[in-house]
Amino acid sequence: MTFTRRALLAAPAAAWAVSVAGTDSVDRAVPSAPPTLKLQRLAWAGIRLELAGTTLLIDAIAPHADDGQPGPELTRGPGRTFALITHHHGDHFDPHALAPVLGENGYVVCGDETARLVTTHLVNIEPAQLYEPVFLTRSGGEFAAFAVPAVDGLGSPQVSWVIDAGGKRLIHCGDTLWHGHWWDITRAYGPFDIALVPINGFRNPNGRFLDEGIPMGMTPEQAAAAAHALRARLAVPIHYGLHGDRNYREAPNALQTFKSAALAKGIPVKVLDPGDELPGT
Repeated sequence: MTFTRRALLAAPAAAWAVSVAGTDSVDRAVPSAPPTLKLQRLAWAGIRLELAGTTLLIDAIAPHADDGQPGPELTRGPGRTFALITHHHGDHFDPHALAPVLGENGYVVCGDETARLVTTHLVNIEPAQLYEPVFLTRSGGEFAAFAVPAVDGLGSPQVSWVIDAGGKRLIHCGDTLWHGHWWDITRAYGPFDIALVPINGFRNPNGRFLDEGIPMGMTPEQAAAAAHALRARLAVPIHYGLHGDRNYREAPNALQTFKSAALAKGIPVKVLDPGDELPGT
């Protein structure tokens, strides 16, 4: 008897069909719904993500309501807690606030160049290479994080973070300038369900960093353009509203300008006050 390749492949399938047909009286496992990803905005540029008991903080700092950085206190999640930082500046990396939240089993992940600048012993630092996945937790893989290019207005090393979790794809853009990597990021990881973008177009001369009249972070219009280039289904503005520093200047009416520019490009905007959660994440 001659067997064709198609017949050999079809035989196991037929046997499987017969076995299934004979199990009508057997209870079958019903797939459970995937766990829901929770997103909360923290102070300034910070966000808190929680999935299946694992907590991930990005650019989380202690709140300072008196200078325009209000928000909830940082707290530990029900399971392990980790932190990502886009760069080492004090308004994005707060080791004193992170240490008690991370505990002994949590650590901070940052770009490899940033790791060389961090000299704290308060928290454990894990360097990451561009585009290489970081799994948090390693065993459960609740979060897959990818460092992608960004450009810092003061010349420091900086990355943005792409997060894949709970069937959602997010990007957190720190306080990056406009740059030409958007299209590569979108091609590799987009489209994005949520883009968290800095909008204040700040200028903050200090020491040798003179004010040349050029913003040190994305302007509201550039942030809207970035969200569009990232093919974001929703844009959430971050990194705006600071006051109390006489040297600090941000784009006037930054929030309203961003909302108008984003909506003109067809990008829905969700404004989250510090402490607010994004429903239906």
